[in-house]
Amino acid sequence: MFVSFLIIIVSTYLIWKVSDSFSVASNYITRNMNEGIKGPTINAIASSLPELLISFFFLFYIGDIQGFSAGFATIVGSSIFNIAIIPPIAFFFIYKEKKSFPTDKKIIIQDGIFLIITEFILICALYYQGISLFFSCILIFLYITYVIYIFKKRNISNNSTQTQQINLTSNNNFFSQLVQVDLYSLICKNNKLNTLRSIIILLISIVIISICCKQLVYAAESLAILLDINLFFVTFCIIAIASSIPDTILSVKDAQDKKYKDAFSNAYASNIFDICIGVGLPVLAYLIVYDIDSISLDISSSFNQVIFTSSILLLAFTILITIIYYVRAINIFRAVIIILLYLIFLLTVYFLSI
Repeated sequence: MFVSFLIIIVSTYLIWKVSDSFSVASNYITRNMNEGIKGPTINAIASSLPELLISFFFLFYIGDIQGFSAGFATIVGSSIFNIAIIPPIAFFFIYKEKKSFPTDKKIIIQDGIFLIITEFILICALYYQGISLFFSCILIFLYITYVIYIFKKRNISNNSTQTQQINLTSNNNFFSQLVQVDLYSLICKNNKLNTLRSIIILLISIVIISICCKQLVYAAESLAILLDINLFFVTFCIIAIASSIPDTILSVKDAQDKKYKDAFSNAYASNIFDICIGVGLPVLAYLIVYDIDSISLDISSSFNQVIFTSSILLLAFTILITIIYYVRAINIFRAVIIILLYLIFLLTVYFLSI
């Protein structure tokens, strides 16, 4: 048990630290992007890689419905964490300078509607006995449609963005660089960041994050056996939070840089990516590789009811939180309320899974 927790802690630490360098490289490459576009596209895709990789690993490692349920739990748990915890955390980091976190109603409506539609289609797929090739393609198509939409919509409304200046400092202590997994300092040393170095940082970051995600999958399975707890809840709670660290870091950095639209929209867009690509792409690959039509889901069984019920709760929770964000900006009171709602959701999933 100790080894499993240690693996989770080390893997989470590595994902966290590598995400810093990933964020630096991502910010450099997207420095000319309009505010409100980078968050829901580049940041969302980059920061949601752990969820996608974990979903892949679970499905191909365990296989069929059990592997799908574990990956699905990571997606749902991460989605709840993203929408309920990331905006409040970003607000807490800027609280001394700003007593409320501004939310953009246009982004809430646009991204919120896309997310709700996505979750509704997922429920329909689960209700009709599982995720098929057709539903997998629909989910992937939805994300492509979303990306095209926001590029057209937000480029029109914000086409005068100037080039962003990125100021970076390199840590000269090699040992410290290794301990902190500071890829930026290790690769750039005293040289300036450029496109090639940014791409190298991104690629190495993806490799490290992939290895960490694979270890998280093994550790989650081991913990579920040792503690005699449903694997669904272990991945929903522990692994989902660990995989959401990159999303949190990117949103906090954007909030500290006063890019509130990117900081806020990243949470919604990450959820859209998680559900559309994090569910759709691994299932599509699995069905093609094993030449089957669908991953069957009989919702009459107690095991599968947890998957189906959690997806319904996710939709209801998303609607509730979206309304809260739409009505008022985030302040201390509303941030605490949202976090309490998240804890209630965790308890509900726990009692469903036992």
